[in-house]
Amino acid sequence: MLESLELRGFKSFADARASFGPLSLIVGTNASGKSNLREALRFLHGVGLGYTVAEILGDKYGPGGVLQWRGIRGGAKEASFEDRGDFQLAARMTLSNDRLSRDYALVVDMRGELGPRVRAEALFYSGSPGAFTFHSHPLGDPLQQRGDHQLRVRYPRGGDHRKHGKTLDFSSAKPVLSQLAGRSKEPVWRRKQCQEFLDFFQSMRFLDLDPEAMRQPSQPGQTILGDRGENLSSVLQAICRDVEKKTVLIEWLRALTPMDATDFEFREDLSGRILVYLKTSSGFAVSAYSASDGTLRFLAMVAALLSEDSGRLYFFEELDNGIHPTRMHLLLQLIQQACAEQSVQVIGTSHNPALLALLDAQALRDSMLVYQDERRPGSQLVSIAELPGVKQVIESQDLGRLHQAGWLEDAAEFMDEDE
Repeated sequence: MLESLELRGFKSFADARASFGPLSLIVGTNASGKSNLREALRFLHGVGLGYTVAEILGDKYGPGGVLQWRGIRGGAKEASFEDRGDFQLAARMTLSNDRLSRDYALVVDMRGELGPRVRAEALFYSGSPGAFTFHSHPLGDPLQQRGDHQLRVRYPRGGDHRKHGKTLDFSSAKPVLSQLAGRSKEPVWRRKQCQEFLDFFQSMRFLDLDPEAMRQPSQPGQTILGDRGENLSSVLQAICRDVEKKTVLIEWLRALTPMDATDFEFREDLSGRILVYLKTSSGFAVSAYSASDGTLRFLAMVAALLSEDSGRLYFFEELDNGIHPTRMHLLLQLIQQACAEQSVQVIGTSHNPALLALLDAQALRDSMLVYQDERRPGSQLVSIAELPGVKQVIESQDLGRLHQAGWLEDAAEFMDEDE
């Protein structure tokens, strides 16, 4: 699980910290910074994919000019707060098998002649500043760096390096985390600690579902859902091969939509691509072309959570978009059930006040408000449960209506004044 993410100088965040749980809802007005939090997580995703810093911030093209990665919005020019020229991201992760915290941090500099480079980087494996896997700037034991093209890191003391620890030089164009994990000469335990973070970052999924993309036929065997919902039909086909998962999928479809669906059918066109059809109790089949936008969005969300994609963290833009207000509590129930049973984590943005009112106590503690305060620089992040008076207010007031009226932002400003 991703426990927290610190953002210093990244896009609209001057200095902020986000804490996450199994289900975390992000709310805030337009231009408050919700999408920039998503971009910070996408940057870490790019680290997990093994890309260079320039590729993560810009675009990456593969053989034949195929776009493999769409860069961070605004690129290197707009990646830092108010054109500061650098930024820092620090992520804390907990593994389910031992519950120990792992911390990873890096500083990216975009002011050099060589383009965006990693200026500082460290991996801590037990939550203690003194217990690191590698560190470019260890406290009390400084390293002499050698220009912009390299980043020198230190390993912990031990063996023939009892006094200071072994030092190695890596290219600053790419995070050390991915370079070290691929060095066969390094000890297995050190490469494993790096690979744990890389695997988690790589398993992040960012879904901004587009009904038109979901209506397109897909090639059988494509079992990974695209960011806009591409390959929906083939992903559903793969899920339906598991009778138990197919039953769950149909049950949720009947619960969250008015459609009397009883089965799925996958029809092949002349090119071999398939399209999903929803069969009703009367025997009529509705194709993805005719299904409503809300039905397709729901199917894509369930497909993501039930597929064998091995995704560990899902970020949904406008989580509740297309879902009828009377069924939003079922959507939350589905997501929380998937988090518990599939061991996944879900982060979602929303403008819908009603969704906020349906959160249970745990989800409310893990949900955040993103807001702007003219007295403080940049976007601010605060846990909704930590807002002053929120516990007393929600006992007698509808939190969704309070959000709609701007009460959350007012409470956050009052909290800033108290501080």
